[in-house]
Amino acid sequence: MTSTPGGDNGGAPEPELPAAEAPQRVSGMRLPERWVEPGRPAELDPAADDAWRQSTFLLSEELALLGRGFALQLRLAATGYQPAARTMSMAALASQWSRALAAQSEALALVRRGGYGTAVSLVRQAVELVAAQIALAGGELDDFRRWAHHAYGRHQPSRAEEVGLGHYFAGEAIASDEALRLVYRAASDLARPNFGATALFVASEAGPRRYPLVFGDQAFHLGWAQLLAGWLAIVGERQLHLALHARAHFPAADELRSEVVGWIRASEALRSTPDRCRLEEWSDEEGRRRHLLLDFRRRPADAPRRVLL
Repeated sequence: MTSTPGGDNGGAPEPELPAAEAPQRVSGMRLPERWVEPGRPAELDPAADDAWRQSTFLLSEELALLGRGFALQLRLAATGYQPAARTMSMAALASQWSRALAAQSEALALVRRGGYGTAVSLVRQAVELVAAQIALAGGELDDFRRWAHHAYGRHQPSRAEEVGLGHYFAGEAIASDEALRLVYRAASDLARPNFGATALFVASEAGPRRYPLVFGDQAFHLGWAQLLAGWLAIVGERQLHLALHARAHFPAADELRSEVVGWIRASEALRSTPDRCRLEEWSDEEGRRRHLLLDFRRRPADAPRRVLL
């Protein structure tokens, strides 16, 4: 497996605090019994309906792999319910993990119905949430504990319960992981209102002489579907790898751990399949890092394109 930065310090003891600042009690953890793949929405416009149909057929392997990965994430997270693991440190990781899994699942549902431009924002969010866990497990759990020990007080001037925002962003964890950094930079640039990125989502057939705008385009695009499914696989690999190393917080049985290792290997193998749409970094003559899309095509029979952003 690929090494994930910021290993586990799960055996580190909780900091001792005065009685008045005793940590909250982690009173169990409610989880869904199983991950359920989002079903086809009752009403889709013709383009989105066709995207759902084509992705079901052309991305069957990716969809099955990601579905198994989401189910494994849920099963592995559930091991944190064990009394010995039920600490605020586990809660810090599981809280971010809950949001990360939801973002991954919703992104995949959008990919299935042609919502590629919206899915990239959720991929970016998932990277940030997984990176937060990497940083917390790598030595920053005290940041969460300090927030937790002062949250939920009464703020008299506003007559409100003061939760506190608890600013946190694990930029170093993203920067130190080559795969996450690549996905994060690209997903961020694609999610913003940059002109070239926007054109690829709403005028994918544009050229020097014409700009065929398709407002709210949800037509199936094999390149976007493969690229985003591959990014979701990378995020899932990092999430599961992290949880395997956080054994004190998620004490999974050996059988489950073996399933997770097998899934990560299968995911890495699928992503390395030739002729898949992928994105690489390209440095131009001025040293600027740019995004190079490879094997970018709408339909399987189309000639593959190389697109530089």
